[in-house]
Amino acid sequence: MKRVLLLSLVILLWVVSCTAPAPDLQAQVRIAVSATLAAMPSATPAPIPTPYPTYTPVSLANLFCSYRFCIGHPQDVYLIDQGARRNPPIPSTYDYGVLFSYSASLFLQMAWTLSGPSFDPQGVMRLILDPAEQLQGGMQTIVLPTLNVFYQPITVSNQSVLPFGGMAAWQCGRRDFVWKAYTPQDGMALELLKEALGRFRCE
Repeated sequence: MKRVLLLSLVILLWVVSCTAPAPDLQAQVRIAVSATLAAMPSATPAPIPTPYPTYTPVSLANLFCSYRFCIGHPQDVYLIDQGARRNPPIPSTYDYGVLFSYSASLFLQMAWTLSGPSFDPQGVMRLILDPAEQLQGGMQTIVLPTLNVFYQPITVSNQSVLPFGGMAAWQCGRRDFVWKAYTPQDGMALELLKEALGRFRCE
């Protein structure tokens, strides 16, 4: 009888030692909750609104628009940032810049800078006046609906193909603008200027 009891006790101890401990119910709940949260899909971000261009009433044909101003130009020429072609490049900004264009029958140059305390048209013209250029005659004032433009004819001594031209200066906003053209015929620059200013606007 003692043997049977001892054997039963040994079997009972063996069964108890082999049985896995009871699982922690709270730990199982925590694991299940974190697995559920990880499997949940994230919210889809709201779509970014697509910017659509606003309607521009001015025809963009033959129109240069950048640096918060626009100006017309002939169809066969394109205005290029002169500072970007330097080494090292000094690209134009809103405060200051120079553009140019050249073809076999026309040279254009334009510059702008922040306005000083007083407006001096000839001082602004000196920004792009070349030593080979001579001012001719007196300065003319062209009165436009939103601008007063000062124009002066020039001759170019080192140009045989484009010996004539003109320069103009005006203010718009808080900037001074200057424009120059070399042309093959006398008087042609003034007509080009009027055409360019017909499409001019600034911010």
